[in-house]
Amino acid sequence: MYKIIFDSVNSTFDQIINNDQYYNVLNRKNFIVQSFVQKKGTGRGTKKWSSPKGNIYITINQKCHSKEILKNSFLVCHLIHKFFLIKYSLKLQYKWPNDLYFDNKKVIGVVSKSKIISDKAYIQAGIGINVNNSPLKLSVSLSQILSKKFSIYNISNDLIDYLDYKLKLDYSNKDIVKYLNIYLMKKFKLKHPKIQYKEIKILKLENNLSLLIDIEDKRKNIFFGELI
Repeated sequence: MYKIIFDSVNSTFDQIINNDQYYNVLNRKNFIVQSFVQKKGTGRGTKKWSSPKGNIYITINQKCHSKEILKNSFLVCHLIHKFFLIKYSLKLQYKWPNDLYFDNKKVIGVVSKSKIISDKAYIQAGIGINVNNSPLKLSVSLSQILSKKFSIYNISNDLIDYLDYKLKLDYSNKDIVKYLNIYLMKKFKLKHPKIQYKEIKILKLENNLSLLIDIEDKRKNIFFGELI
């Protein structure tokens, strides 16, 4: 996997995609864009990702079959969780659909964008990891959790090598769901336009990647695209 690294960009999402050669390169090989600082980091929807120096900000640019779009961000979240479990014995909490927490504070966020051309999909999976800084009140960094400072180069290089290998393997929705359900957070605010102010109970992640909840004694599945 190619890697392009910058000192500072507006967003690792936007730095390369507008280049005329973007799709030509991606047709040959997946690649990663990394920056030490993002001036306008991208979160889910209209949210921004605060991106000071000292953390990891990367976007994985992938070409795959269009049917893999929905699964991709869940898979990336699963693989990152497993990486930190294996390398640092760190058991993070999984917040549906694409965030990882420690002690109910956000450590890692994954957000995806995609473009479909026929049966091909060009997917950007953005990853933000609080390594040495925790810029928000309800966030925490790896250095705070593990009581040590980290080299951005070492962690990002190890993580990219791990993802490069693992993303070439075949995973079913069932594989991903089984793993993520072990670490699923059962208490968090669900920002859904119709139910965000109602009493809900989070039950489990389903094989179709929806979240099964209990709302007013009725079970309901909600999907990634319904969130605000």
